[in-house]
Amino acid sequence: MARIYRTGKTRRRGAFRDWLMVVGLFALIAVVAAFLGGSEPLQGRARVVDGDSLEINGERVRLQGIDAPEYRQTCSNSGAEIACGRQARDHLRQLVGGREVECLPFGTDRYDRTLAECSAGGISLNETMVRDGWAVAFGNHHLLEAEARREKRGMWAFRFEEPSDWRKDHVGDPVQPGSSSNGLRLQLRRMFANLLDWLKSLI
Repeated sequence: MARIYRTGKTRRRGAFRDWLMVVGLFALIAVVAAFLGGSEPLQGRARVVDGDSLEINGERVRLQGIDAPEYRQTCSNSGAEIACGRQARDHLRQLVGGREVECLPFGTDRYDRTLAECSAGGISLNETMVRDGWAVAFGNHHLLEAEARREKRGMWAFRFEEPSDWRKDHVGDPVQPGSSSNGLRLQLRRMFANLLDWLKSLI
């Protein structure tokens, strides 16, 4: 005798399970969004302070994940001093180009400056400063730093101290000013953004 399989209930049960999974996933996203939320994007005309700092609408912003030479820091080239700190500031100023800057905040550093990923005209200022050799990376831009080092871009064409070492010798503060306890939040934000992109691809 041929076996007869009734699939109606199984299909309904499977569809209900899929629906529950979707609802649960969106509930999880809502919880993560609430945890990662808080600061709204910061946007406006920017005054470039140095190679990794801006001021937007009176608020000090530190570019997350990079460390540029201090304004008074110099590099050396065959015994000649090069004003690397000043050149780093000028390069960031050129990237901004008088355009509005949009920053996505990720927290604050111990100096109460906003840590952010910033862009101007669709160009990531954080990434480009590292790629062009006017900042070293800590966090997520080490491949860009390796590229700049290999191509001898920016300050990699000269001899220089790591900005953190220079600060230790000159101002007694070796801490990378962009570092904070918000690194985990930064990673979670990026994971959350990737998750949203994946969900959009399914719709």
